[in-house]
Amino acid sequence: MNSRRSFFQDIALLSALAGIAEQDSHAQAKDEKLSNFWDAYFDEAERDPNQISRGSNDADLMDPTKKVQLIHATDSGLVYPDTIDAKQLMAEGDVVVTVNPAHFRPSPDDQKAISRSKGAHIRVDCVQTRPIMNLIAPMAWAGLAAWSLKDTTYTKTLASASSAPISLSSGKRVGSEKMTSPALGDISQLDFKDPNNPNSPIQNQVILMGGSGRMALNVTGVSANGRLQAVLDKSVQYSSLIAPFFGFGAMALPALKTLTTLLGAVFNHESVIMNSMPQQIVATQDAYKNPHDSSAVKIVSGDYIAVPTNQTGNLKGTMDKLRIVNGWLVHQDSPTDVPPEQRAQDPLVPRVTYMSVTLTVQSLAAAQSNKAKGG
Repeated sequence: MNSRRSFFQDIALLSALAGIAEQDSHAQAKDEKLSNFWDAYFDEAERDPNQISRGSNDADLMDPTKKVQLIHATDSGLVYPDTIDAKQLMAEGDVVVTVNPAHFRPSPDDQKAISRSKGAHIRVDCVQTRPIMNLIAPMAWAGLAAWSLKDTTYTKTLASASSAPISLSSGKRVGSEKMTSPALGDISQLDFKDPNNPNSPIQNQVILMGGSGRMALNVTGVSANGRLQAVLDKSVQYSSLIAPFFGFGAMALPALKTLTTLLGAVFNHESVIMNSMPQQIVATQDAYKNPHDSSAVKIVSGDYIAVPTNQTGNLKGTMDKLRIVNGWLVHQDSPTDVPPEQRAQDPLVPRVTYMSVTLTVQSLAAAQSNKAKGG
């Protein structure tokens, strides 16, 4: 198909341009901390699961104070995953986790950081620790939402950060530019769809053999590399790579590493909103009984929010009163006769940065059966 051919042509040209950018004496100086982060990131992603993690790798994070903390939303409020009873996990076997991101809402300070950067990335990675077959390597899934101020247009003047979920334009109307991406905040379109098969249905399903794998979430403020962007605008139909949303399903880790390098050439890293290494997730009791990382996170079906650790203190004392409704963090005492997105603006809700996601965990056999039935 032409779409497949153009995609790989874009990859090839982007690779060449990335190499040129690195050699260009006028290019931005290499960010050593960022480089070290991704080196450590892929070392962890490729680590043999039979070898227990060397321990905390917080020092490898770009900003350890903004390490991702996953929090589970229940009918009785928010709880940390370590309080999930192991008996709630599936018993054993291979599992399929369906990942459905919903919303991203930055705190006022993080909103300012994104505005200064004039852009943002939200990246979700899921990585197998065991292959489906011994003949192939473990697979990875990646989804990225990317925005820039110039391509985010609003149709009305937005209020201040205290009352609006997000405003990259700092309350100002951007003008009459054509809207080319949704307002930052709604990430429901972030998926793991294969760009080489654009007509396939979106299935954000990750296969975790043995009931365990790794998951990572990184949110950064970025700005476009102007010189490289100018070349791309004239020479590459790169919508599948630099669109507001794109994803890759079941790809090899070396390919994901290459893609990461290419994106690093197109976008300059400016600020850290949230960052994490590929952290072990455990979805079955059997996997939890077996040797696992001390930092492993238990997951069950339900809603979650990811919050930077330096802001979790703002939730203290209110976690039992907070709920997730349609992906929005709301307070139980907020009026229920208004939409959830308006309830999310209630001053009762702590002003923390969060990304919400719904995880559905089912056995591989059940997922295959549902797919055969058209589900």
